[in-house]
Amino acid sequence: IGANSFRQCTGLTSINLPEGMTSIGDWAFGDCSSLATVTIPQSVTAIGESAFYNCSSLNSIALPKAMTSIGGGAFYNCAGLKTVSIPESVTHIKYSTFSSCTGLTEILLPEGLTTIESGAFQGCSSLVSALIPASVASIDCSAFQGCRSLVSIKVAADNSTYQSPNGCNAIIETSSNTLIAGCASTIIPSSVTSIGDCAFYGCSSLTSIEIPNSVTSIGNIV
Repeated sequence: IGANSFRQCTGLTSINLPEGMTSIGDWAFGDCSSLATVTIPQSVTAIGESAFYNCSSLNSIALPKAMTSIGGGAFYNCAGLKTVSIPESVTHIKYSTFSSCTGLTEILLPEGLTTIESGAFQGCSSLVSALIPASVASIDCSAFQGCRSLVSIKVAADNSTYQSPNGCNAIIETSSNTLIAGCASTIIPSSVTSIGDCAFYGCSSLTSIEIPNSVTSIGNIV
């Protein structure tokens, strides 16, 4: 499916893609605001940038197990999505991939994932929990920005880059003892020495936070 193939087909409600196709191009279904159901064959390995951008009626998506690439903004403002499971073969969640998916309550991140880019889940206001796999080595500070319902955010115990000790419900960079992402239920450990940029930005459900004496610096737009 080429780039822009069905872009702004606002009357399109469902599509069944054929077996054998391998990729969905950039903006292929962008702004198809009535598109509610899509069947993606297992042969697809790549979804392009903004492929389903603003498909606000899309209520579920089953991503093929062999998929290796999901473009930036691919599911931006797919407000109807509730649960998404990322295939094991995907190593990067790119910028704004699921940004503004306001109905998303659960995201299943795969072992093997290494990078979560800027705004990946920004504005997912119904997301309640996130588990960061051991393989993740890079998380942008804005990845979970504006996830106001987030109450549980944990890092796998064997992750060598990040940690969330003692159920603190925060992502802490181990090497620098910097808290890079928190949520409404975060308890900042006494091991933390700095709070990074955007750590609590858009966390509108936060009512109180205790900052330990160990913290010596607080970043911008916290």
